[in-house]
Amino acid sequence: MHETYLAGSFAFACTNAEMALLEEAFQAASDLMTGFDPGDPSEELIAILPPIDPDDRWSGLRDLFGDPAFPAFGAALSGGNSLKTPAVCDVQIFGATDFQPEPIAKLVHRCCQTSLQEHPIGFEWGMTCSKPWSDEFGGGWCAIHADRIELHLTREGLAAALQSENPTAAQLAESHGIWGELAGHPVEDWQYEVANSDTRLGYWDWVVVRQAVAVAMASDPIPD
Repeated sequence: MHETYLAGSFAFACTNAEMALLEEAFQAASDLMTGFDPGDPSEELIAILPPIDPDDRWSGLRDLFGDPAFPAFGAALSGGNSLKTPAVCDVQIFGATDFQPEPIAKLVHRCCQTSLQEHPIGFEWGMTCSKPWSDEFGGGWCAIHADRIELHLTREGLAAALQSENPTAAQLAESHGIWGELAGHPVEDWQYEVANSDTRLGYWDWVVVRQAVAVAMASDPIPD
């Protein structure tokens, strides 16, 4: 048996109104996870997280998560008015065991548009393991802009650095055609990741990274 932990902690500044939205969303997610009735969302929160299910006014919040039945951010939210600028809130989001980068990034992106127009917000996270098993350590980074979210794993960067033994993107494009496709790497999967801002790579560069990750995992598999 082993335990894998995701940890992250970051701070940023936002408006009082944005802080109120973050607090409402975090509290509602906690209530939903523990079986409490969070009541109805505020009109301000509904405006940025509109329900996708007319019978569930919190379905917009649930939609931030991979599994809507488990809306857990794996993090706590704290903060208050800045001592330097009372109209601004100093915020910290932190978690040590089950930090969830994607839903946290999506929530900040929805709630903090006014602040994001002035400057992006970024954070890193780490993955550790209770046992020294290969490929169970890593992490990633996220940059939240007003118009997009960039979220990448350190494993992607490592795979790109190790790709020298595999065909380059240019070589793949030349052998398969610029509009071609490599078996096992559907264009639809690449398009999905692009649409979700999970990658900004072109198709053939994306294929190269996936191949390198596959080689690395195959050469050092995780034990059962």
